[in-house]
Amino acid sequence: MREMTATLGGQELVLAATFKASVEIANTVGDPLTIMREAALESMFLDQGIPYEPKWRFTVTNVVQLIMIGLKAAGSTMKLDEVQDLVFSAGFLAGKEVAANYLAQIAGPQPKEVSDKGEASGN
Repeated sequence: MREMTATLGGQELVLAATFKASVEIANTVGDPLTIMREAALESMFLDQGIPYEPKWRFTVTNVVQLIMIGLKAAGSTMKLDEVQDLVFSAGFLAGKEVAANYLAQIAGPQPKEVSDKGEASGN
């Protein structure tokens, strides 16, 4: 299981990236691979000065849902209304950053540790 730690509104959160969490994201928010593809396309087109309307965007609802799914996968007992209040208090942009980093944990490869000799090893 991959985990990430994020600070939101001064509170440290642990979110777990698991297959089960990715399926829950796909069923409630959108397929993580589609979300990441749309983000990459939007970035590519913007870099070229070409307008692009992605098929998926962050919303106040799905930011909370993504964080909630990650917390639940990590075994957190936080309730939905607590996460909603935390995201609102911290600001939706701060919550979006946590949600985006969590999606990267879900869709990306497992991070590798680098030893002090510069050699990469799997976790």
